[in-house]
Amino acid sequence: MVEYGSLPFEEAETFFRDKVRIPTRHWDDLKKGQHARGFMIAGAQRDDMLCDFQGALRKAIEQGTTLEAFRQDFDQIVSRYGWSYNGGRGWRTRVIYDTNLRTSYMAGRYKQMTDPDVLAYRPFWRYRHGDSRRPRPQHLAWHGLVLAHDDGFWSSHYPPNGWGCKCSVEAISGRDMERLGKSGPDQAPPIVIDPKTGAPVGIDKGWDYNVGEAAWGKKLSEASMNEYRAQGAKAWERLTPGDWQSAGRKERIPADIPRAALGPKLTTTQAAAKALTGIMGGEERIYTLPSGGKMLVNAESLAAHVDLDRTPYLPLLPEVLEDPYETWLSFEQHKGTGKVVLRQRLIKLVQLDKDRGVLVTAQAKNGMLEAWTLVPTSDRNYLNRQREGKLLWGRK
Repeated sequence: MVEYGSLPFEEAETFFRDKVRIPTRHWDDLKKGQHARGFMIAGAQRDDMLCDFQGALRKAIEQGTTLEAFRQDFDQIVSRYGWSYNGGRGWRTRVIYDTNLRTSYMAGRYKQMTDPDVLAYRPFWRYRHGDSRRPRPQHLAWHGLVLAHDDGFWSSHYPPNGWGCKCSVEAISGRDMERLGKSGPDQAPPIVIDPKTGAPVGIDKGWDYNVGEAAWGKKLSEASMNEYRAQGAKAWERLTPGDWQSAGRKERIPADIPRAALGPKLTTTQAAAKALTGIMGGEERIYTLPSGGKMLVNAESLAAHVDLDRTPYLPLLPEVLEDPYETWLSFEQHKGTGKVVLRQRLIKLVQLDKDRGVLVTAQAKNGMLEAWTLVPTSDRNYLNRQREGKLLWGRK
């Protein structure tokens, strides 16, 4: 089996490349599956420094550079920013290197093993204990365990299962299982929660999640997926705590007078895409946000998700992105697949005339605008539900 740090592969590269940089104080500022979507190094609170660390690790993942090579990059970055970090250099660099490469490798393997063609031939997964100087007894006990790929055991016990864990999972066929002397999959061992950590016994605190499931989502039947699609936004659960009150913001959002006039009501998606192209000055545009981030808007993609009854408000889009009232960030998890995403919401209250106003919300994922909504200001409960998560930026 190819191990991380030797030969790179596309799925692991994509997993790491899609991570969003998040400044944090502590490792557990992100919880479980949130680590699958956020790139962080405990104590690193400068985005430019995080960007350099991310580049050094990306080089390791894509080019197979060694721990010693990463340590050289680490020293240069620390010197460049004058960063004071906790722990010794040897220990800290190994933790950062191993954790990022190992999770990327296992997320990539999950993507490969859940490919429909692979599942059709190899529907069973076998736990493999890794070579470790100090093997965990529970991990040794799980070695050789064969379960169906969709057994609930994997939602919490898919490796890595702790700091320095080198365990893995391999996909096997029914014939492979027979060669192992098994007539069918094993019975999943009982899961006992350690009251001290809140995680199953044998798994380190905060590691009881499936990094691949969080990154890509588990496979559901078409009927189940259709049910979740029908739920729309309700199919997602917000994981990031916080709201306008905890952020010390005012309950009422001030209304802005729009700079642009409303447009005509359009009757086709093609017409909406053409109108957006004119508004943005091109089929695509990257907007610089007040929070310092970037957001890509594609006219055709956005038009496909715009309610045609709302097309008169399309001219307001640039104002929402360039001059929002607040920007909120939150991790969200799909209730069916378990997939975790990081979404950004920009909100702005626009006064249309003396008696009419709308709350405009632009929602982005992975730096690309995916949806926007307009809601009458009278629905204040809905308005304040959009002001949840971490306040990334707020107008003073």
